[in-house]
Amino acid sequence: MKKIFNFKTLPIFFQSTKLGTVALLLLFVSLTSAFFALLVNWVFGLIWLIVVIIGLIYSGQSLKEVNENVQEYLSGLGYRISRSEQEALIRMPIGLILLNNSEKIDWVNPYMQNYLGKRDVLGLSLAELDPSLAKNVKNYSDANETNTITWQGKQFALYVQQNLRVIYMMDISEYAAIEVEYENHRLFSGLVSVDNYEEVTEGMNESETSKLRTYVTGALSDWATAHHIYLRRLNTVHYIMFGYQAALQDAEKDKFRVLKAIREATAQQNSPVTLSMGIAYGESDIIKLAKMAQTNLDLALGRGGDQVVVKSNQSVARFYGGATNPMEKRTRVRARMISQTVAELMEQSDNIMIVGHVRPDLDAIGAGLGIWRMAQTKNKPAFLIVDEKSVYSDIKLLLAEIRKNKPEIVAPGSNINDSIVDETRAMKLVRENTLLILVDHAQSMITSAPNLLTRLENRVVVIDHHRLAEQGLNEKPLLTYVEPYASSTSELVVEMLQYQDQSYAPITKLEATAMLGGIQLDTNNFTLRTGSRTFDAASYLRANGADSNLIQSFMKENLTDFKARTHLVNLAIVNNGNAIVTGESNQTYSGIITAQAADELLQISGVEASYVITKRSDGRVGISARSTGKRNVQRVMESMGGGGHLSNAATQIPSVTTEEATQQLNTILEDIDDAE
Repeated sequence: MKKIFNFKTLPIFFQSTKLGTVALLLLFVSLTSAFFALLVNWVFGLIWLIVVIIGLIYSGQSLKEVNENVQEYLSGLGYRISRSEQEALIRMPIGLILLNNSEKIDWVNPYMQNYLGKRDVLGLSLAELDPSLAKNVKNYSDANETNTITWQGKQFALYVQQNLRVIYMMDISEYAAIEVEYENHRLFSGLVSVDNYEEVTEGMNESETSKLRTYVTGALSDWATAHHIYLRRLNTVHYIMFGYQAALQDAEKDKFRVLKAIREATAQQNSPVTLSMGIAYGESDIIKLAKMAQTNLDLALGRGGDQVVVKSNQSVARFYGGATNPMEKRTRVRARMISQTVAELMEQSDNIMIVGHVRPDLDAIGAGLGIWRMAQTKNKPAFLIVDEKSVYSDIKLLLAEIRKNKPEIVAPGSNINDSIVDETRAMKLVRENTLLILVDHAQSMITSAPNLLTRLENRVVVIDHHRLAEQGLNEKPLLTYVEPYASSTSELVVEMLQYQDQSYAPITKLEATAMLGGIQLDTNNFTLRTGSRTFDAASYLRANGADSNLIQSFMKENLTDFKARTHLVNLAIVNNGNAIVTGESNQTYSGIITAQAADELLQISGVEASYVITKRSDGRVGISARSTGKRNVQRVMESMGGGGHLSNAATQIPSVTTEEATQQLNTILEDIDDAE
């Protein structure tokens, strides 16, 4: 009986408990019906019993045949699947390498063998087989994802299954080529602007102007044609261009030398013209592409012009050119308009917050005091935010001098003694219509009041003389007054003050002294980056009581600082016009000493740029860079994460030694020299 009712003897479909139970139930019902049929009528019951037996025998035979057919089908199907798996493993276009516990090759499939040649690879390690392949496998052994590698001059998709010691490789060179082709044929858009056309052509007759315009257009057209770029003139000073990204890459390899060619050729004719370009790529929407190009052109112009800005939404900006001082474009009319606009914004505000950069210098504080005085002419409370715990000795002396005067007005923001506050107090003084004015900087990362900037980011005015950086502010300011040609921010503020009625609140001697000190500091005592407007501003300040002796007292340093600066100068190594100082990694120097040493090195004959590298008190390495104007130290510092001006820039690098920072600097300088 056990054998009869053993489910394992039934066909595969009845090898479950439930199906077996149903079969037994049907058998029981059939036999029971035959039994009762015999009780009713033995003749009918006998006939019914015979029918039931025949039905059971037929059902059993049918189930047996079905079982045999199913078993034969499944057996054949299993064989075919197993055979197909083996054939697929051998023939599939994916390379397989099986490693044993000793990281030796146990087996490779024919697809992989094609790339390895006829050599016997079994028993070899990957390093013995191919060092470059072994390096790639090692790099991505823990990646748990597919990575693209270059091997044997082709592109492969690589996946390493570490737990099974299996390496999968697939040749995707064809698809990679298609992707490159697609990227190369994506559009870029560019805008070109002639920076100083009006200034250069002023005084020229129509014939000379026409010749200059024809030359510039011709030179640009020849350059564009050579690089397979479509160029069209929009008006006298603007051009638009389109092309494929392959053409853009070609132009970038050429470093956009057309800018230098046009500048030098026109300079020989005493009409030096400079160009700026804003180029955008990586966007399929042509309208967005054009807007990005305009934004990039604005950035190029904000950095002083004579340069190219190439940028997409997914990449950082790349800068080319910008190796010359920008032409002066601001006029008295523009200064008056800016002054009036700032005054109107002040009148519409509840109060004004004035913020300089971290560790402010005399230019930042002087410009801040000038803006504070401008607010007083409008009878508006204003506050200068200063972190007095992180200022240098010259600012400490200035603040001490300010606080010698006893306040006559006690209204908040109306007396300079009570108007110099820290960020914590400034946050409590913010009102619904508070105006924030940033002086001497235009970047959120270097502001001395980041929380205040975040809170008031929609009501910001920027007044600065540094070239704009790619990473500026999160929100667009209400007004941006950036003039890279100006010697200092104090110079810009002085011009603005002259267009305000100061009869109600005249500028004080100390404020004039602070602003003149800022101009002197940023021009290295009127030896660098000075123009006629610089001396006009200095003359105005002197007429309003600026005290040069007081400035000198602010600038005085103690003997320890003097020795430290002299020591740094003695460490200078001059090579190819660059003076480089590498301070000791175990010795810290203040930022002002580092900057003064960089300024002093420019006095050495043959030095066109100086770089002083020292350890800061916060553990980072600081670099102060200066130049005579013949070299662009801003580009160098931007490559190292900093920024600044063409002839005055700096950066701070974490987690490196001064020697490592020097190596980075030398590499960048070599690359720039090769590009020139």
